Amino acid sequence: MRKVYICSPYRAKDGAELDRNIDYAQQLTRQALEAGLAPITPHLYMTQCMDDKKPEERARGMAAGLTLLKGCDFVIAGVKYGITEEMDREIHTANMLGIAVIDANQIKRHLEYEEKRQERVASDYAKLHKCKHCYERRLCSLMGHENCCTASACTAAYKRAYEYALSRIREWQET
Repeated sequence: MRKVYICSPYRAKDGAELDRNIDYAQQLTRQALEAGLAPITPHLYMTQCMDDKKPEERARGMAAGLTLLKGCDFVIAGVKYGITEEMDREIHTANMLGIAVIDANQIKRHLEYEEKRQERVASDYAKLHKCKHCYERRLCSLMGHENCCTASACTAAYKRAYEYALSRIREWQET
């Protein structure tokens, strides 16, 4: 599973707004779980053991959250209720680390894009590692050349290389 950091508002002016923010963070966490992701939502659990009203405890919680962010594959930004100063810090940190930040409404689209990108990378790898005889002579049934001496062997070699590359890409993502 890919680890994602949930970035959404927490602090509030009143109890109703706080409840709304907690519900929103829970919705984003559920959405990520349903998409097959492993969400990290520190403001949902760190605030249970730290006093958010005490500046030193809040700072410790924020620092711990940013440390967790560094190990994530991407950040899901829940901006439905705006971007708080704390969210801005998280987004800025992700950008500085080269971690993608996506809008919560774009999770499905982002995952589809990533899957297509992985398939393109695997295809490029397979094209470079297919049948040596055909590759060296620029002949290949995959490129429309029907006189390839080992068309079925070349196709099989391409498929093996593609499946190998795709499995390695997905294995790498899970670690």
